[in-house]
Amino acid sequence: MKELLLKSTIAGLILGTLFFAIAPLGLGLSLIESLKPVLAPGVYLVQLLGKNTVGLIPLLLALCLNVFIYSLLVLSILLSHAHLSRSE
Repeated sequence: MKELLLKSTIAGLILGTLFFAIAPLGLGLSLIESLKPVLAPGVYLVQLLGKNTVGLIPLLLALCLNVFIYSLLVLSILLSHAHLSRSE
């Protein structure tokens, strides 16, 4: 279980940071603009809290939320994969 948590945390950190960095680069690309809620959900959660995402603290909070969301996503995928491989 510790191995799955470690893998999901590392993968979530990489994916969350990478997607957080890619999301603002899509200024002219309509595909990336339409995928912004998927690429950086942490920004939208911070905006739902009524905070502005300008400044260091809100950006770090948005990045942490992004990493947390992607870590949970990767953990659920790894747990379902482990469950399916045990049942075979």
